[in-house]
Amino acid sequence: MAQFVKKENLTISIGEYEKDGQTKKQWRTIGEIISMVGDDGKPYQFFKLWGAGGVVEGKVFEQQDNNQQQAQHQNNQQGFNQQQGHQQGYNQNTGFQQR
Repeated sequence: MAQFVKKENLTISIGEYEKDGQTKKQWRTIGEIISMVGDDGKPYQFFKLWGAGGVVEGKVFEQQDNNQQQAQHQNNQQGFNQQQGHQQGYNQNTGFQQR
């Protein structure tokens, strides 16, 4: 059985006010993040957002390593450039190879 770890509030700043001569932010709670440990011992999180349309639920995923994202982006760019290079030898209007 999954085990509850903690709940954290999701808040947004909805304005400012002054107290004792200092400007402070006014915060509104719009949801919560719930942290759990699954039966397999791995931690996971999900969230609930409260709004006019009701409650929206979602999952929290760990961000990928920035280096992995850059490598993936470069691979995608490389594949795109190879496709463009392959297509450059063909006339787009006739579909025949230009010589």
